Amino acid sequence: MFKEIFRSFKKSKNIKRITKEYLKYSNSLQSISDFTKGIRITDYYDKKEKIINEIIDLALTEPNNKPVIKKFNLDKEKIKKIFEDLEYTGLVGQFAGGHYISISSILYPQTLEFIAYKERNEEMEKYDMINRLTDYFKNGETGNIIEIDY
Repeated sequence: MFKEIFRSFKKSKNIKRITKEYLKYSNSLQSISDFTKGIRITDYYDKKEKIINEIIDLALTEPNNKPVIKKFNLDKEKIKKIFEDLEYTGLVGQFAGGHYISISSILYPQTLEFIAYKERNEEMEKYDMINRLTDYFKNGETGNIIEIDY
């Protein structure tokens, strides 16, 4: 039990660190001070891509995500697409309950399962999903959003 609590604290600390790093490089506009220092936009893009890959790797190696990954045949490319879709559909910069929603949604099995469960082709379905994810983190929920047999 203590091992799982320790792992949970370590995971939370890692999520906070990676979220902070992601936000640092997620702004596509380059600051004037960085420009004068000779830091190019491509440097930001490269660093952002590196952090996104770290987020995806964290999702793939999270032990609690293993059943979801197996059930829905998720791989690095699919999880990256899920993350990018969340960002582009309206969750960019959105926090709820202390979570950056796009990042936390792929790092917890309950939310990853909810996202992977159904392909949402209609815009309204995507917005309903986003609203549900936002409420999940805002309300501090911890259980399954949907029930799926494994």
